[in-house]
Amino acid sequence: MLIQTGLILRLVEHGKRIAIIVPDAQDANLKMLAENTQVTLFETSAKNNIWDDDYLFKRKYFLENIKENPALWEKHIQAIRYNTSKHPWRRIRPFLYYLVYFFNQYFPSIGKRFAAKENKYLESQEMAKLMGRINPKLVISTYPVSLLEAKVLYAAKQKNIATTIHLLSWDNISCKGKFPILADNFITWGNIMSNELKEYYNISDDRIYPCGVPHFDYHIKVKKQPKFKELLIDLGLNSDLPYIFVAMSSPYFAPKEIDIVEWLAKAVSDDVFGKKMQLVVRPHPQNVSGFLADKSWLGRLKNIQSTRVAVDFPRLVKSKMRWSMQQNDMNHLSNLLVGCSVLLNSGSTVAIDALMVEKPVIFTSFDGDAKLSYWKSARRLIDYNHLNKFIKIGGGTPVFSYEELTEKIKEYVASPWQDLTERNYALEEQCFKNDGQSTERVGEAVLEISNKIT
Repeated sequence: MLIQTGLILRLVEHGKRIAIIVPDAQDANLKMLAENTQVTLFETSAKNNIWDDDYLFKRKYFLENIKENPALWEKHIQAIRYNTSKHPWRRIRPFLYYLVYFFNQYFPSIGKRFAAKENKYLESQEMAKLMGRINPKLVISTYPVSLLEAKVLYAAKQKNIATTIHLLSWDNISCKGKFPILADNFITWGNIMSNELKEYYNISDDRIYPCGVPHFDYHIKVKKQPKFKELLIDLGLNSDLPYIFVAMSSPYFAPKEIDIVEWLAKAVSDDVFGKKMQLVVRPHPQNVSGFLADKSWLGRLKNIQSTRVAVDFPRLVKSKMRWSMQQNDMNHLSNLLVGCSVLLNSGSTVAIDALMVEKPVIFTSFDGDAKLSYWKSARRLIDYNHLNKFIKIGGGTPVFSYEELTEKIKEYVASPWQDLTERNYALEEQCFKNDGQSTERVGEAVLEISNKIT
């Protein structure tokens, strides 16, 4: 997401040389960036060994009150009840580490000792050598709970290199557990993320730079010159008629979402939402590739296509980079958001994308006609800290049945501007400013931080 914003080339225009540490230097998007002589790629493996995996798994039991964090407690429940690993240790460890968590509540010195020695997991000769080879003035991490990035930050700090964390997702602070390494400065989306840094880490205001979200800037550009009608024609739909847009999630998060999509396709064909309404469904990249995908969904999605129902499959780049997309894929997403009547989603970041272009958001917080346990159900997602905050301030409306979904779609189609004041407030709290200048602000923040380094 960061690579396709133009931020890196803007920094180059200001005289900066950029080194990018990546798991796949052959990624087409990265190779395009590296055509600039001031951009260099450094490939390193992002694969964790068994000890790395165990460290990442166990640290929440030593450092967190997992019962007070829905996302972390879910990870524990999943490991206890739904563990499919054939490795004996991976089946036993959640029970043993839970004992550590239990006793840590009464003897907090257990967690303190772990935290004091945590750096031993982050020491990496490879990263130390890489820092020496690159010799950067500033190291920027975008996903600090990644062990690879934590090792890079640790190696940088060992060499007294300045560090910054630029968070690229709204759930990283409240749902991913404590960061292994903190940075000197932080570039955030907006007030919510900035306040979370203060709450969780006691970071002072002078170290926080709220800038907005660079990869959302594209939506503003598209909104001014939309081309969604051309896309609708390409998808086999009528470019003059309205449509509902469903942005799907991984089957892990919403196991029965495909049932809801099939129900919507039939409802649209049966004129439940009027004789002119159409439906566009866009699978998440995790629907079509990776370990969270369910390939059985692909055939079911293809079967719902008709003269009023289309599926816009994401355009992936062959790469070891997760979710690496073709350059024109953001264009598809932006245009489909700009043109839709309402967005449906179970709880991903696309809800904020929709607010950027003033579209109402409905969260499908149910499992079709199925009765799944809470820990498998899509309804658990709205209890995650980041999504719970978003809903409470008016960012989107959850529904819990087909009847509620039908009623809410009809309401928004008839009155698309209802709740707009609340939606705009939620957007401002999440993303600072909706002006298409976030990339510029992040660039200015990086330059300001860089210029302060002596």
